[in-house]
Amino acid sequence: MFKLLGAPVLAGLLGLGGCAKSASVQASDPELAAYLQLIQPQRVEIQRFLTQPVSFAGDGSADGLEVVLAAYDVSGDLTKIAGTLYIELTSHKVGDTIGNRLALWPIEIKTERAMQLYRDRLSRYYDFPVQLEQRPLPAGQYVLSVWLNLPTGARLLDEYEFAYEGTGAPPVKP
Repeated sequence: MFKLLGAPVLAGLLGLGGCAKSASVQASDPELAAYLQLIQPQRVEIQRFLTQPVSFAGDGSADGLEVVLAAYDVSGDLTKIAGTLYIELTSHKVGDTIGNRLALWPIEIKTERAMQLYRDRLSRYYDFPVQLEQRPLPAGQYVLSVWLNLPTGARLLDEYEFAYEGTGAPPVKP
C-alpha cells in the first residue's frame, strides 16, 4: 500500500512537505463553540433510584454514599463528562432553609483514566462511591447536591432530597 502512495504524498500526509499547512483550532472559533454545545453535557441528573447510603466496611452501617449520575447532551442523549464534579451532603430538618454541610467531595474528571474509573460502559451512568468522615450516617433528612464545572466555564447542578431510616446499608459495589 505504501508503494502506491509515493514519497510526495506520504510526506504531505506526515506534515513533512514544505507547503503543508496544519489546521489549527482556536477556542474562540464559532464552529468549535457550536460543536461543544452539541457534545458537552447540558444537564446532569442524580439517579434517585440508584443513589443510596452504602457500607464500605461491609457491616451494614452506612459509612458512605453511592452517587449515580447521568449526563445528557442537548438532544437528551446520555453523554460523557469532563471537568470537576462536586458532591455535597447536607442534613436538613423540617422548616430549615439551609442545612448543615456533612461532607463535600471534589472529584476531578480530566483524564481518560478518570473517566473510565467512574463511568459504567453498559449503563453509561457515572458511579461515585464516596466515604463519610463522620460515620455512620444517622437517620434523618438529607439533601445531596452535585454540580459539575465544565472546562468551558459552564456549571450544571442537580439536587436530591432523601430520608434515611438508619437501618442497614448494602455493601458498596466492587
